[in-house]
Amino acid sequence: MTSKNLRGFSAGIILSTGILAGFYYTADADQTSELTEESVAQYLSEKGELAISKEEYSSLKDTETVAAPVAKEEPKTVPPKEEEKVYQMTLTITQGMSTGEVCDLLQKENIIKNSDEFLKYLRTNNLEGAVRAESHQVNSKMSFDEIAKEITSS
Repeated sequence: MTSKNLRGFSAGIILSTGILAGFYYTADADQTSELTEESVAQYLSEKGELAISKEEYSSLKDTETVAAPVAKEEPKTVPPKEEEKVYQMTLTITQGMSTGEVCDLLQKENIIKNSDEFLKYLRTNNLEGAVRAESHQVNSKMSFDEIAKEITSS
C-alpha cells in the first residue's frame, strides 16, 4: 500500500467518523416513548393479564392462608408394585448366526431391552467372536455379564 492510498483511507475513516458523530449528537434523544399508566394498562389487556397493588396482593395472600384449613396428613398407601415378569427361553444358536442376530433374538424374546447395547457390551469385552453355537438357558433377570458368560462359556 502506498502512502497516498494510506492517506486516502485514513481521510475516509475520519470523514465517516465525523458524519456518525454529527448524527449522534444532533439526533433527538427522547425517541423512546414515556411509560404511562395507559400504556401499561393497554399492554396488560393485550396479554390478558391483570395488575394489582401490593396491598391487594397481601390481602389475597392472607385470605388464602386463612381459607385453606390445614388438612390432616393421611398416610399415603403405596400401591402394590407389580412384580416384574421374568421371561425365560432356551436360546438356540446355530452355526452361521451373527452376534447381531443373537442380540436381536434376545430382545425379541424380552430377555434384554436393547440389542444394540448388548452387542456393544460384547464388542467392548471382546466376546463377539466367542459366542458358541448350541442351546443356552437365559432369562430376563440375568445381567449382560451373566448372559455373556452363558453364551460364550463351555
